[in-house]
Amino acid sequence: MRCWVFLCCCLLSVSTLFSAERVVCVAQHSTDVGLPKGVRVVSTLQKGIDLAGRYKQKGDSVTLLIAGGTYYLDKTLEMTAAQLDDGNGRLVVRPMEGQRVILYGGVEIPQRFIERAPVSETRIQPGLHDKIVKVDLRKAGVDSIGALRNAGFLRPAVPAWTEVFVNDHVQKLSRWPNDSSALMGKVLETGSIPRIKDYANKGGTFEYYGDRPSRWKSGDPKWIAGYFAHGYADDMVRIAKIDTVAKTIQLAEAVMYGLISGSDFNRWYVVNLLEEVDLPGEYYIDYDNMVLWLYPSEPIEKLSLSTLEQPMLAIEGVQNVEIQGLNFECSRGMGVYMERTESVVIRGCRFHNLGAIAISVGRGVQPYKRYAHTGEENIPASRIIGNVSQCIYVNTVFDRLSGHNNGIVDCVIDQVGAGGISMGGGDRITLDRANNYIENCRISRFNRIERSYRPGIQLTGVGTRVSHCEIFDAPSSAIMLQGNDHLIEYCEIYNVCNEIDDLGAIYYGRDQSDQGNALMYNYVHDLSDKRRVSAFYHDDGACGMYVYGNILYKAGLQPVLIGGGSDNHYKNNIFIDMPHGLYVDNRLQNWAQSVVEFLEDRLEAVHYDRSPFKDRYPRAAGYVAEGIATPKRNVAECNLFYDISKLLVCPGERTYERAYMEMYNNWITWSGKGFEEPGFVDAEHQNWNLRPDAAIFRYIPGFKAIPFDQIGCTLPKD
Repeated sequence: MRCWVFLCCCLLSVSTLFSAERVVCVAQHSTDVGLPKGVRVVSTLQKGIDLAGRYKQKGDSVTLLIAGGTYYLDKTLEMTAAQLDDGNGRLVVRPMEGQRVILYGGVEIPQRFIERAPVSETRIQPGLHDKIVKVDLRKAGVDSIGALRNAGFLRPAVPAWTEVFVNDHVQKLSRWPNDSSALMGKVLETGSIPRIKDYANKGGTFEYYGDRPSRWKSGDPKWIAGYFAHGYADDMVRIAKIDTVAKTIQLAEAVMYGLISGSDFNRWYVVNLLEEVDLPGEYYIDYDNMVLWLYPSEPIEKLSLSTLEQPMLAIEGVQNVEIQGLNFECSRGMGVYMERTESVVIRGCRFHNLGAIAISVGRGVQPYKRYAHTGEENIPASRIIGNVSQCIYVNTVFDRLSGHNNGIVDCVIDQVGAGGISMGGGDRITLDRANNYIENCRISRFNRIERSYRPGIQLTGVGTRVSHCEIFDAPSSAIMLQGNDHLIEYCEIYNVCNEIDDLGAIYYGRDQSDQGNALMYNYVHDLSDKRRVSAFYHDDGACGMYVYGNILYKAGLQPVLIGGGSDNHYKNNIFIDMPHGLYVDNRLQNWAQSVVEFLEDRLEAVHYDRSPFKDRYPRAAGYVAEGIATPKRNVAECNLFYDISKLLVCPGERTYERAYMEMYNNWITWSGKGFEEPGFVDAEHQNWNLRPDAAIFRYIPGFKAIPFDQIGCTLPKD
C-alpha cells in the first residue's frame, strides 16, 4: 500500500512538473495597475505570444493576460507552429478582468492637421465650406494609403482601400446619387465579356439620364459602381470618358457580363468626387496629392484611417488555443486568419470596421492576373482569400487546410467590408469531417465594400455546423455553402438580399456532389419580394438537402427555389405570407442544358460511383445513370402554407400539375377568409409558437412543434 501511495505521489509530481499553469501578462505601460504579482510581464503582444509559446512547447497550460488599452498594429500578430509547437498544453489569450483590449489596424490623425476647407475651393457645393474639413495626409505623417480598386462580383478578395473613421464610426466615400442609384440608359457598346473568355478588357458605353455629370470637375480616374448586367453581379470600375453632350459614360474596363440595360436593377452610381461631398459622413480623397476632404458625421474627437493590409492575427499549425474577448478594429485586411489548426476557438470577440472579411478558417488562392470567371492557374496561398471561390468552382475537392474542431463562438461581426466568416475543413474525397463550427454569433452589415457573393458565412469542405447565429442587414446572401454534411440550425436571418436579384439568403448550387446538407429550425423573415429573392436557393441542379422545421415569413418572392435538382426534402416547415410557396423547374432539360456536362465532371471529381461516396449517398451515385437533367424525388410533406398566394410554381406546366415535386400531407389555409387558423400563439406580433390545441396538429398528423423560442442568438443587443 505504501509503495502504491509513493508511486501515485511520484506520478502526480511528474504530471505537475510537465503541465504547470503559467501566466504571462502584456502591458504597454509599466504603470498599469492591477497586474498580477509574480508573473512575467512583457510590453508587446508579440513578445507575450512568443513567451507563452515557449511555455506551451514544454506542455504547460498558459494564460496570456492583456492589460486594457488600444494596441496599434503595423504587421500581423503571429501564432505559428514555430512559436507554439504542437505541445499538449493549452493557451488562453484574454483581457485582464474587466478591461477592454482593442487591436487597431489604423492610424490616428492629430487634431492640429485638421483644417477648415478653404473658401477658394470651387468644387465644394455652395454653403458647405464651413462643414467640410481638409487634411494634408503627408503633413500628418501618413506616407501611403490604400487606393481605390476594382470591387465586385468574382473579383479577388483582397484588402480594402483605406477608409476613414470619425470617433470610430465609419464614413463613406462620397457618391451620387447619395442613397440610391441612377438607372442605366441605352447600351451603345457592350464591351468585353470575361464570362465568355473575352479578356480584351474593353469597357462598354451606355447613355445616362439628366445632367448631373456636367458639374464633376474632380480629377481622373473617376470610379463608377453598380449592377451593369445581372442583378447578382455588382462591379466597380474606372470611367474612361464622360461625354456631357451625348450624355454617355464609357467604362475604362470590362465588367464580367458586359453591359446590359433594361431591368430596374441595372443601375449605377459614382464615388469619390469632391463635388458630391454633401452629406454628413462623406469624404473624398485626392490620391495624387494625398489630401482628405471630409464632411464629418459628428464633431471630431478622433479621426482615424485604416492602414494595415495583412491579417491582424494569424494562427497557423497549432492546437489547443483559445482567443477570448478581443476587439479587432480599423483595418484594411481581415481580422483573424487560421490554417492547419486543431481545436482553436475564437470566443467572445468583436470584429468592427474592417475592410475585408472578419475571419478566414483555411487558406485561399492567389488573385488571378486577369478578370476571369475561373483561372487557368489556382495557386494556393496563405493569409489571403483571393480567388478561392472560383478555384473551388472548378476544383471542388480543393483542400483549404482548415483543420478540425475549430470554433467561432459568441462573436459579433459588424461593419466589415467583404463578408463575415469563411470556413473550410474536411476532405471531400474521403468525406472526413472537419467538425468545425460557428455558434451563437451576430453578423451584420458585412458588405460595405464588396456587395455580392461575400456572404455572412461561407462554408466549404465537409462537416461544419452553424448554430444559433443571427445574420442581417446585407445586400447579398447570409450563407453560401459548398460541400457535404453541413448543418445550419437555429439561425435567424432577415433583411438580407436587399439589393440584388436572383439570389438567396441561404444559397448553394451547380454541384450535385454537394450532398448531406441540412437546414433545421431556422427562421428566415423580412426579405424583399420586389425582385427574385429566395430564402433557400438550390441553384442549377443542386441536390440532396434536408430541410426540416424551418419558419419562412415574408421571405422573398419565391421563398424556396429548386432549380432542376433532385432529392431535396422539405418536411415540417411553416410558410407564412408570401407570393409563392415553392418554385421548382427542370432547367437542365432546357435553357441550362450546358451545365449538365459540368455537373458530371464534379461528380467524377469526388468518385461518386465508389466508396465512400456511393455508400454515404446511394441516390447520388445513380444520378448519371438515371439522367442528371431530370428532377426526381423532390418531396414536400407535412408543411403548413399560410397566406401563400400560389403554392407551387412549375414553369411550363399547367398550374394543377405537380411536376418535379412530390407533395402530400401538407395543409394550405388563409387568414380572414373563413378558413381555420393554424393556432399560433400571437401571429400579430410574429410569435410563431404553436398553442397545444393548435389546428395544425389535426390537419397535419405527426406535425412537430417548432422550438421557435430557441431560434437565434443569445448575445445581448448593442
